[in-house]
Amino acid sequence: MEVTAANLAGINKSFQAKFNTARAAVTAFYKLFCMECPSTAGENVYGYLADLPQISKVTSEYIRKRLQTLGYRLTNEKFGGILEVKRESIEDDQYGMFGNVASQWGARAAQVPDLELLQLFVNAFSATKGKDYTGSAFFAAGKKAHSKATAFTNLDTKKLSAANFQTALAALVERKDAEGVPLFLGQNSQQLYLVVTSDDQSLAESIVAAQFLAGGANNTNYNKAKLVVLPGLKTLAQTSAVINDADALPWFLLDCSQPVKPLIYQPRTAFELTPSFQLTGDRVFNEDVFQWKARGRMALGYGLPEYAFGSTGADAAA
Repeated sequence: MEVTAANLAGINKSFQAKFNTARAAVTAFYKLFCMECPSTAGENVYGYLADLPQISKVTSEYIRKRLQTLGYRLTNEKFGGILEVKRESIEDDQYGMFGNVASQWGARAAQVPDLELLQLFVNAFSATKGKDYTGSAFFAAGKKAHSKATAFTNLDTKKLSAANFQTALAALVERKDAEGVPLFLGQNSQQLYLVVTSDDQSLAESIVAAQFLAGGANNTNYNKAKLVVLPGLKTLAQTSAVINDADALPWFLLDCSQPVKPLIYQPRTAFELTPSFQLTGDRVFNEDVFQWKARGRMALGYGLPEYAFGSTGADAAA
């Protein structure tokens, strides 16, 4: 193929289409657990109702509460990479094979939030890397929205078992807001997610996906939550200094039925491909290389820890 501006534009159009089609086809995990909060600046500041006023009978006056901006800032980060194609590959009509590469690259771009999600889950046990709006680790004991708020604990260290799942579920069901008002969590099993490593998949299936126990009795945990197996969670957790345990199998129970969810996905700029193939450009002129740059901006962070329960899975189940 002759290397002309028109032919390069055609190749770019094909690359763009394959990249975007593959990106749109990926089934993302983060969409299950995160509320989407689009960003129009370098960062977003999240305010929460630390004391949400209870809707109750009006006696002498309405209960008033003011929205507090509690200083939880989520700064957008930039993600990207550069794909190079040699001029000879275009001249020799070999560029077609790079279409599959463009598709794969699009899929990888769509998976970036999930890679960040993995890190978010593991860091959630750290008081420095996983700090939420309360000022403590997202998963911690004795958490308070403020000094006068009702305390709650959403942390465990035991491995998954039926009994520990029931403990986590009970903690969510009994969870109260800062004023001690019930949050009525755990009522919608279709949006209550049990998140586990691949090693715990069979065990988790026996807990929430099996209608009967091994002995034939009814399983009282059947359909109490939807199972999500998160690829890569085991490896990241067992090699992370946050959990610091080579045998850790973390697991989580998240109620995502509310408008405000446990985690935040903050998109700033969608991933896009930008070509660089001016025939007089430095790389093309000096090295006979055409380039495509993928670039996007986004961030993931912590929403409401009240709607979550997490265990490092470092200790024995019993």
